[in-house]
Amino acid sequence: MYTNFFRIKLPFKEFQIQRVAYSENALLDLKERHNQRCSFFRHGSHIYISPEVGFDEDIGELVTLTVKGSTNVVMSLIRHLVFRTFHNAFPDRIPQSFSPLGFYSEKGEHDIAKEYLPSDLKGKISYSRLIEVEARDLEEDGSPVFGVLIRSYQKWQFRYTALELFNLGYDLLGKSVLESHSIPGLEGVLAPDEELVGEVISIEGDIAVISTNQGELRRKLANIFLQKTKSQIGEFLRFRMGEDQAEEFFELVKNTQFQRVNPLSSYEEIKKFAKWFCHDGKELRDYRNNDGFSFSITSNNAFGNNQVELQSTNLIFDYGPGASESTPFRGLSSHGPFNSERFEKNNLRILALCRPQSRGAMSTFLKRLIDGIPESRAYKRGFKSLFRLASVTPVIQEIEGNDVSDYKSAIDNAIKNCDQSYDIALIECDDSSRNIPVEINPYYNARAALMSYGIPTQGVIVSHLRSPLIKVQWTLSPLALQLYAKVGGTPWRLPASQGVDQEIVIGIGHALERKNLWSGAEQSRVVGITTFFLGDGSYMLGERLKSVPYEEYFEELLSSLKSSIVKVSNEYAWQEGQTIRIVFHVFKPMRNVEADVIDRLVSSFSNFRIIFSFVTISTRHPWIMIRGHDPGRSVTLCERGDNIILDPHTCLLQLRGDKDRPNKKQRPPSPVVVRIHEKSTFKDLKYIVQQIHDFSYLSWRSFYPNETPVTVFYSNLIASETNKLRKVPGWKQEFLDQHFRRKQWFL
Repeated sequence: MYTNFFRIKLPFKEFQIQRVAYSENALLDLKERHNQRCSFFRHGSHIYISPEVGFDEDIGELVTLTVKGSTNVVMSLIRHLVFRTFHNAFPDRIPQSFSPLGFYSEKGEHDIAKEYLPSDLKGKISYSRLIEVEARDLEEDGSPVFGVLIRSYQKWQFRYTALELFNLGYDLLGKSVLESHSIPGLEGVLAPDEELVGEVISIEGDIAVISTNQGELRRKLANIFLQKTKSQIGEFLRFRMGEDQAEEFFELVKNTQFQRVNPLSSYEEIKKFAKWFCHDGKELRDYRNNDGFSFSITSNNAFGNNQVELQSTNLIFDYGPGASESTPFRGLSSHGPFNSERFEKNNLRILALCRPQSRGAMSTFLKRLIDGIPESRAYKRGFKSLFRLASVTPVIQEIEGNDVSDYKSAIDNAIKNCDQSYDIALIECDDSSRNIPVEINPYYNARAALMSYGIPTQGVIVSHLRSPLIKVQWTLSPLALQLYAKVGGTPWRLPASQGVDQEIVIGIGHALERKNLWSGAEQSRVVGITTFFLGDGSYMLGERLKSVPYEEYFEELLSSLKSSIVKVSNEYAWQEGQTIRIVFHVFKPMRNVEADVIDRLVSSFSNFRIIFSFVTISTRHPWIMIRGHDPGRSVTLCERGDNIILDPHTCLLQLRGDKDRPNKKQRPPSPVVVRIHEKSTFKDLKYIVQQIHDFSYLSWRSFYPNETPVTVFYSNLIASETNKLRKVPGWKQEFLDQHFRRKQWFL
């Protein structure tokens, strides 16, 4: 296995460093007097000092530290020396950030947008390569290992001031703007900080009046800039180039990025960047300070056999023995869904809402959905046969218009004029409907109306309704799976736990409710999201907690988890004194609040012996992982289950492999970082990694494994969909509590 982590060679086990007692005034004074030639950083009660080579003045006491016992100090020294070495080599280049060290490539071919822009826009707008170099430490054989992670990605740059845009005749009203602030003492060394101030509401001469979270603010146009989003840059390009040319520009950029930034070129580019940090000409580059701390960065980015031996995920398709397969589609085809013998809704009624001009397309689509496409490679059998249903009855209701009121009227008519209930509804949507604000979005208003009756929904865009056979088969296959899950079916499960401990797996997520992303928006409210599963992957509960201010989130999450666990313990007859294992999967902890909640939660259930594991599963990280590299020709991407143990509590894990990517134009799947929190009382990393690996195949949104386990994937979907539904006029949270707590309505 190979990664983008390049090991550092330290030629000693202990080192000397100067330090003084910490105080804020002392740190400011040292920086003011010596910032040009020394680096300063705080750890604990001391300020540590790293003088550049040739600076012989003694500032603090010289102490001896061990590498193993002072990893934080070593990490800070590495960060400062990497930054200083880069700055000394390129004094005219201004890094964007210190840690990670971030800087833009100056090579013309790394600006993907350049060749497609008019000459007067070149240099003002770019889509350039940003390189980041970040110091990291791992643990191997009980000892710390240091290295640098190197990655690169494209990022938009927009160099017009608001004054320049105003002079070009561009309308600034309603645009989000930034204000930059130089970092004291680092002018010309590090790029200024950028603060998202607010939205321009009027122009008075050369002054912009800006709506902010602190009220109206006035700033000179020459001192503010547009927020560098693709949306805002796109609006400006449409102003300068016209609608058609701007759309063509973005399409060309997208295609060029796909061609240039492929796995081979991306990996080889990382190796080239690493080579500069490794070598100074033919010699290893020497990173050194005046106190004798030194290191070199090697080209070693390989990992050996330090990994978890994972078992292939075995999926179960019946309550009895023998009905198991390694892939969902094969299992359904051979055995049918897990609960087919006990499914209460074997005779399904589907309400299909469409415009009159789409009636024929909807009729054909439903026929293919229910009965399948015999000549298809991906969808031969159809919804009815694949899921062993006795009957599927579609009812088409036409929508006489495009407004929200037309959709609601069609729903009311369909329900009032039918003496039988509907199990699920399909809703025709325009391809562009996702760009319509939720408040006036026909689909979300229709969805809310139907869910108030207890009917789950599924949107179908017009282009899918009218897709040719070769394309529609890839739409119908996951759609049928989602429909079965939404009406309460269980397509497949994992094998029952073989341990003596009772086990539940809980996903915890959160969503922030804020009116904007402007500076000073700390008054955000927080919504907790929890999903409960048994050890075999059975979905039990999924709920959105009450919206509360941040300071009340702890108690709200604690209260919700307590009540849910009480319900589960009663339903499954947990016995007093029984050992219960609870594994918490968390996508993005909020300042460790969730870990503290779980600490309190466990202590409140003294009638059970609870052991728990608090596991973070991160998709936002700088790591990449590949199996092999043939220079100049190819890279071998990772497959499902590939992994690397980074330390006793952390593992890099590939949940979706290259073979699980049916469309090779999709981006290559990325690994997740799995980490067990130090407060956990259950710390079996191999067990946890296997469980997350298995739970990634439990998503009923697709027949392919997901890039995250369902615990966090479902939490994210619930957060996203409930946030949208709450914006619909008349929506009530009670609709979910009444009808959908145990159903995957959000798929």
